[in-house]
Amino acid sequence: MIHLSTQAFDNAAGFISENARPVDRAQFNFHFGDGSKDQVIDELAKYQNADGGFGHAIEPDIRMPSSSPFLGTLAFQVLRELEVPGDALIVKRGLGYFEQTFDRSIGGWDPNGPEVDKYPHAVWWNYSPVADRLDPLVQANPGAEIVGYLNLYREHVDETFLEEATAAVVGAFEALPVDMEFHALMCFIRMAEMADEEIRRNLLPKIRESALMAIGNGKIDWNSYGARALAFAPSSTGLLAAVLVDRVHQQIDFEIGDQSNDGSWQPTFSWGQYEDDWPTAKTEWAGYLTLRNLLAFKSWDRI
Repeated sequence: MIHLSTQAFDNAAGFISENARPVDRAQFNFHFGDGSKDQVIDELAKYQNADGGFGHAIEPDIRMPSSSPFLGTLAFQVLRELEVPGDALIVKRGLGYFEQTFDRSIGGWDPNGPEVDKYPHAVWWNYSPVADRLDPLVQANPGAEIVGYLNLYREHVDETFLEEATAAVVGAFEALPVDMEFHALMCFIRMAEMADEEIRRNLLPKIRESALMAIGNGKIDWNSYGARALAFAPSSTGLLAAVLVDRVHQQIDFEIGDQSNDGSWQPTFSWGQYEDDWPTAKTEWAGYLTLRNLLAFKSWDRI
């Protein structure tokens, strides 16, 4: 089993320092240096709008400044990782936005709304109007992850609303096949990690089967974009860590060898449109992916 060398780590740190977004640099400094949690929150708050939601390209593939439910999940991933308490203003405002944007007429959250088409974005985020009810896949992503955060901070969420939103995404989970799309599966994994024991117990068998099916047992084309073990178990203490341990270490072996000469890990995809704006997003992705790999390597004791 190989470990990321000191030189390779230093190269990655240098790339983050010179190229990553301030919010990613602040996270790196907190986890690996002398940075503080408050510095991360200060940078994250710059993405929050007056409505409590998050925008301003917090997701590199969506460049709109306005808020959306999906974009809010990107912020809450960081808040959860930092264990920011529910009485923090940034959390309370974000939870309020999730409650305000839950649309009972369609059964959940419209991920981004039509505003996304007014700004540069990846082709897979082109807006699709909701005709009647959300498709279970759209209910799941971002709905399942949002419900996870509502459960995580349940003492700050209306109980009736929490039960309604949870029931909606559990229904979507039951409607989806075992070989569900892997982004939706990631949302259900996060939900199960944050929900109560009864929900976790009910979701886990199908989640486990889905993850193993998504990763597969055959030869992996590592340079393509698709389901990977670290997407499902980025932490050694995560819900699927014990199930995927061998596949995680297999991926880390590959990732350590795939580090670019500049110290980064680069995205394996491109937008397919807005070609003049993609280079900015690509650099932001590289900073984010480099940070996430380092955090995963640290959690799995590979640094």
